[in-house]
Amino acid sequence: MKITKGMIYRILLTAVIFWFLDFVLHFTGVGESNYYYTIKLANSFLFAFIWFVIFDSKKHSRKLLFSIVFGTWISFFYLVSSYSGLVQFFGIVARYSAPLFVVFEKTFSSFFWWVFHIIAFYVGLEISSFVKNS
Repeated sequence: MKITKGMIYRILLTAVIFWFLDFVLHFTGVGESNYYYTIKLANSFLFAFIWFVIFDSKKHSRKLLFSIVFGTWISFFYLVSSYSGLVQFFGIVARYSAPLFVVFEKTFSSFFWWVFHIIAFYVGLEISSFVKNS
């Protein structure tokens, strides 16, 4: 498949929308480390690239399924790399425990971060579908 200018814009838009939504929710809630924000941005670009180069379907069910895979991966990746102490071993400052999910001063289980990651990536895929693939 040929990578077009439109595809690059859609990749950028999807990754930035996901990262921005995640950043805003963390910033207004409990905050996070720079490591967290960096891996989220890198992984969102990676998965957006994979979606638009390999799958790129207009079917909402496929977008949702891929968003579930992404949300699971990004949550798992951060849990394993941060909470296991792996990155701290290399001198990178990161959390040792999952932050609470705080929305409008209401505290929920950290499980909702996984759900939020899925929804935010799906929103990015949907909004990017309005960009023409030229």
